[in-house]
Amino acid sequence: MVSVSNFAVILEGPTSAGKTSCVTYLAAVTHNKVIRINNHMHTDVQEYLGSYVPDAKTGKLVFQEGVLVEAVRKGYWVILDELNLAPSEVLEALNRLLDDNRELHIVETQKVIKAHPRFRIFATQNPTEGYGGRKELSEAFKNRFVLIKVQDVPIEELHEILVKKCTLPPSRASLMVKVMENLRIYRSTANLFSGKDSTITVRDLLKWAGRVNQGSQSNEHVTMDNVAIEGFLVLAERSRNQKDKNYIL
Repeated sequence: MVSVSNFAVILEGPTSAGKTSCVTYLAAVTHNKVIRINNHMHTDVQEYLGSYVPDAKTGKLVFQEGVLVEAVRKGYWVILDELNLAPSEVLEALNRLLDDNRELHIVETQKVIKAHPRFRIFATQNPTEGYGGRKELSEAFKNRFVLIKVQDVPIEELHEILVKKCTLPPSRASLMVKVMENLRIYRSTANLFSGKDSTITVRDLLKWAGRVNQGSQSNEHVTMDNVAIEGFLVLAERSRNQKDKNYIL
């Protein structure tokens, strides 16, 4: 379980398993502000620490601190999404902050910033297996974190999410979850989707539910055909061929 006493935590699990939602919920109930940084293979360390920019009034170059520096100073929580996609220079910049002294060193200004007592780091990542571009973090680096394995959301909880979060009737929620189960089975034998989003995700279900709710506001008598059409429009976007589209339909 994620705890506010942990200074640095990695949540690892499949896409749409609720990793980020878990942290944002915990931050909300403990009244902490969250800053989110999305990582990719071309993430620049300047996005974390800052860079020199021209001053609008004087035209001189001034150092503008990055979002991580702001979070360290003010005691915000920071979510580092897709940590195992970040370049090595970004990981190196985090090393000193993850040490026992919990300090952030800004090379450009030679400033050392002591982390605020309420500052916390939460990183999320997908497993390296089956997700392109992810690299295995070194054991020395991972040992600086508490590692939490996050599993897929159970089917019964998916139903509850659609009913309570998305305010769908239980009958519709049950059918949508059943579609998800069927597509996952089909994908395992027919390779329905490709790439990192190679399976129908919880995010797809929420998007589908959102479109159904939007339609309900403009038409009180939304039929199951309408629900099916919205699902097709959401799920068929990534289909590779007509056979797959026919199965989704």
